[in-house]
Amino acid sequence: MIINAKLSDKELLNAIYNAAHVYAKLVDNTYLIIGKNKNSDYFWFQCQFHKKHFMHLLGIDSKTLKANEFYDKCVAHNHGLDAGISIIDCTPSRNHNRTTVNEKSSCCADMLRIQDAKYMKIGLKNKISQNVDFSYAYGNTATLGFQESKSSLSFPITLIPKSIDTFASIKYKIIFLFEKKLTEMKYKKLIVEIKEGLFTELLSEFPEKLKTLIEPTE
Repeated sequence: MIINAKLSDKELLNAIYNAAHVYAKLVDNTYLIIGKNKNSDYFWFQCQFHKKHFMHLLGIDSKTLKANEFYDKCVAHNHGLDAGISIIDCTPSRNHNRTTVNEKSSCCADMLRIQDAKYMKIGLKNKISQNVDFSYAYGNTATLGFQESKSSLSFPITLIPKSIDTFASIKYKIIFLFEKKLTEMKYKKLIVEIKEGLFTELLSEFPEKLKTLIEPTE
C-alpha cells in the first residue's frame, strides 16, 4: 500500500474515482469481520457502508456538493455518464489540508478492498489520540475507523494514514469475513477464509452470540 502526500490535481481526482469504484461494491451490504489470535477469544464487529460516508473518508467536506451527490458524481463518472467532480469540489474538512486529503485518497481504494481483509488486522480502539474518536480499527499500515451505533452495526467514519498499532494495543488477525444484503437476517456468504475448511472446523467453538449471526450453508 502506497501513501502519497504529493498528488497533482489530476492524480487526486483519479485516486478518488478509483476509491469510488471499489466503494460501490460495498454500498448497501453488511459485513461481519471475525478475528482471532492464538490462545485468545474471538473478536468481531459488523459494519455497513453507505454513500454518505465516502466523501468524509477522504478528508473532504465539499462546499459545492452534498456527501451523496459527491459519491454519485464519482460513480456516474466511472460509468461514463457524468463529467465527474473537480478540484473545487474537494475542499479539505476541518483539521485537514490538501496533504492529508492526498494521503487518504491515495490509499483509500486499497483499504476498501475488503476481499483482501485477511491481510489486515482488527482491534478495539483503546489508545488516546487527538484523531477522531471511533470504536473499532481495521487495517495495517493505514487504519479505517468504524463507529458503533445503537443497533450494534458500525459505520466507517475515518481513514487515517497511520498504522493500526497507533490506535489499538491488541490486534486480531482476520480469519473470516461474511457478507449479506440489507434484507437478509443472517450471514450466509463467506467471502474470506484464511484457510480452506477452517470455518467448518471452528464453528462449534464460536461464542453463542457470534453463532446467532451466522446461518451456515450446506
